[in-house]
Amino acid sequence: MAIVLSADLEVSILNRALNDQSPSNAVFHQQRLAAGATPQSWEAYAFQFGAGYQHLTTGSMALLISTNLGLPRDIGLQGALVSYLDAVGKENVGIVAFQLGYALLGLEKAGGELAVYNAAAEAWSKEVAEAYVYSTNSAHGSPSPKGASAGAAGWSSAVEQQPVDATASVQLVGVDAGVVLA
Repeated sequence: MAIVLSADLEVSILNRALNDQSPSNAVFHQQRLAAGATPQSWEAYAFQFGAGYQHLTTGSMALLISTNLGLPRDIGLQGALVSYLDAVGKENVGIVAFQLGYALLGLEKAGGELAVYNAAAEAWSKEVAEAYVYSTNSAHGSPSPKGASAGAAGWSSAVEQQPVDATASVQLVGVDAGVVLA
């Protein structure tokens, strides 16, 4: 399965990675509209979404993101994330949270050194899918409880799509490899 960036995916990842919550249906739709429909608008939206976390230290940001993504408590991983946030600037925390959340989606069946993230990636994929299902249900007029899984299974066609052409790649802050965007 190729996971292609969309406003739906970005909004779901950002809410879970930074808020540990799925927004209500109305808020989700407002956030999707605010995110726009282009790679540039998605990057700008991630930057804007992270603005509310500027009061945190980079260490606190790293702990918040890695905890909300369900990553193993590992001092090396925490240190690397703090270093990355220091290098790109903590004002880019929304972009970093999205990058890490998006990257984790692709590690369910990773091998080698990355295999240690398989279980976290599987749980994260399920959490993001459930967040999307929760937030797109018009019956949900309030956000999910913090930390709670939305409880629905399945993935949406907004996320599970055919891969796009490699020419649609864009480089986000501090990342050497392009991220495929739709």
